[in-house]
Amino acid sequence: MKATVKFTNIKCGSYNETLVKVEQCRLRAISRSKTVLNIALNLLVPVNNMKLHWQTKVWGNGYKPWLAEYKIDFCAFLRRANHPAVKILYDAFKPFTNLNHTCPLVGNIYVKDMFWDVSNYTLPMPTGDYLIILNWVTSNKTRVFTNVYLSFKQDLISD
Repeated sequence: MKATVKFTNIKCGSYNETLVKVEQCRLRAISRSKTVLNIALNLLVPVNNMKLHWQTKVWGNGYKPWLAEYKIDFCAFLRRANHPAVKILYDAFKPFTNLNHTCPLVGNIYVKDMFWDVSNYTLPMPTGDYLIILNWVTSNKTRVFTNVYLSFKQDLISD
């Protein structure tokens, strides 16, 4: 069973530029079937408490909610990765980021040249276009949003 993920678009933004600035948020084409994701943030104030609101949507005549919406304490997750769905996503981008330490988070945070190789995963996902919405929350206010659009294809016939 062969599966592939291709990033198709990304949108990032900061709701408060005095706390965090989005320095870079883009995709870069490597080949026809491969794009890499680059995100660079500059945290101007130390973050000791951060929550992650994650929602996945699937395209079907418009993006519609798919599976569940997760709200986790991200600083607690960095101390102990105890959420299985978020751990799959975190393990995918961990080799490409400097976000490998616990809170407080401060300074430059980046994801560089991320390519999601799903050949080692058994993902229970149908083939289709997906939107992963990540809202990063501190002090009960969304500070940064990251919308990642991707295309997932799974060939169930070939080995």
